[in-house]
Amino acid sequence: MKPDVGTDTATAIGMTGITLNGSVHPHGLHTRYFFEYGDSDKYGNQTPQSELPPRLAAHISESWDDNDGGWYDRRGPMEHHVRSGAVGGFVRYTSPTHDDNNHDDGIGTLHLAHYMYTGSMRTRGSQNLSWFLSAGRPDLRGAKISLDMRGHNWISHGAELLWWTQSQANIEVGTNLGWRRANWAYTGFLLTDYLESGNWENVEYRLEHNSEKWTFGGFNMAQDNWQRYSYWPIDEAQADVNYDFLFVLAFVDAENPPDGAIDFRYFHLTYRNKSLVFPSNGGALISSPVSDADPATLTDGWRNGLGHVWHSALHPQGPLELIYAFATPVTIRAVQLHQNPDWPSKEVEIFVSHDSESFDFLCRMTLSERGDPNDNFSFSLETGLDAEAHFIKIRILSGHQPERWGLGEIEVFGDGAKMLPDDDWYQVNRDVTNIEPGMTCHYRVVAINEHGISYGEDQKFEVSLDLAPRVWTGRANRITATAAKVEGRVNPMGLQTWYYFEYGTDIRYGAVSDRFYGGLQTVPRTVFARLSGLQPTNTYHYRLVAENKIGTVFGSDAIFRVGGD
Repeated sequence: MKPDVGTDTATAIGMTGITLNGSVHPHGLHTRYFFEYGDSDKYGNQTPQSELPPRLAAHISESWDDNDGGWYDRRGPMEHHVRSGAVGGFVRYTSPTHDDNNHDDGIGTLHLAHYMYTGSMRTRGSQNLSWFLSAGRPDLRGAKISLDMRGHNWISHGAELLWWTQSQANIEVGTNLGWRRANWAYTGFLLTDYLESGNWENVEYRLEHNSEKWTFGGFNMAQDNWQRYSYWPIDEAQADVNYDFLFVLAFVDAENPPDGAIDFRYFHLTYRNKSLVFPSNGGALISSPVSDADPATLTDGWRNGLGHVWHSALHPQGPLELIYAFATPVTIRAVQLHQNPDWPSKEVEIFVSHDSESFDFLCRMTLSERGDPNDNFSFSLETGLDAEAHFIKIRILSGHQPERWGLGEIEVFGDGAKMLPDDDWYQVNRDVTNIEPGMTCHYRVVAINEHGISYGEDQKFEVSLDLAPRVWTGRANRITATAAKVEGRVNPMGLQTWYYFEYGTDIRYGAVSDRFYGGLQTVPRTVFARLSGLQPTNTYHYRLVAENKIGTVFGSDAIFRVGGD
């Protein structure tokens, strides 16, 4: 079956660029996609072809039953509570922390509520070592999040709790002078409403990979950090979240910050599994020691957890070997072995082969007996490898206990595998930057698999001819008998921009919200305002207005109806 495709709306990057969005359903088959674009429906240009990423089949979870698990807020390790009053432990963020002004000319002032390094920038042996995901380069496009949280005497004062990622475009520089990091806030789903009840709430959502759902964090010109916090396309940044992810309080009013505490009891992240030995990526176990434990748990995508670890038979004698074959030749760049906390292995050697008979030594890895409590189990990681292989052998030489030797997940990363996608819709996007100001850009998404090629419908995008702000009026929610929250999107087009909402009982409006700073980025950001003093049962019209030195721009009219007393 050919892929199903759909062309979605686009977003502007200043006067000469666009982020094109689309959707592709591969029906579980290896699929490539690209965008066609141009000044007519003949197009004439196309983006490079890309493969749909592999399945959402890698998992990481944290319960905080024993300690802070390596999570931080702005003060340092998070405040840990042994019991929640029900079952299990939790960590607490207490507001206010000091203002983070690094993104004041982008999304605005922040409070860093709850964050975790994904690994690449942390030193070996650090508290965060066990949180290396995908050898420090996880792909979070379309990732799924589940967490338990509650507000404790929480008053937001307009701040919004949301997901945030930080990725470094020049990872080879490390933390040395010249690093370039892009910060993206997922403004398509806000967690604030789940804090109001004061009870534990389970929240599940997905990071939709569409530029309409995200806000670029931007920078602060006054701090000169625009040279460091720079734009990186969302597709590339989310495919390589190599620095950290966090829950952040955004849209903070420094004069009236949020107050109270937020508790986190459980967190689970499901992301793209790029391990070369994962079965749908072409890995196949062809030899393993005799044991009553299923070796399939070694490549099931779960880095930790009950039922997701393997152990040998009792009293192993001599080395134990597991051999995996790759469906296509690969180049191995990194190997990551996770520990079995009950039956930990100690010394492990890795070999590669082209014929499954003659193996060449690749590296030797030492696993700690056990990591700190709640530390995702200890593991050993080897990076910087460059080994071509048709087969890989994991040889366990010793264990920390004589009765059994065991492992958790085996992860191997590199190039060359043909990775199968999910049998589900994918959201895809790509930046194009060779656009003429004022142009009407036609575009569509195109997808190809073994059964043929599919074309999305033609869409048009009007490119700006000047640097006046671009605005889109959004939805209204949190509606009561006398108040409502309204939102929209503003692109400052690179100039200092302010915004407000007009509202009233008809299209003459007559009232305006507070006026807010909208930053000076060249891509859209989500904006909000709270309207108060409304009359019960009335229908209200509203629209977003933005202004910079070029001019004032009005969004489209929208309506909402307030409730009764």
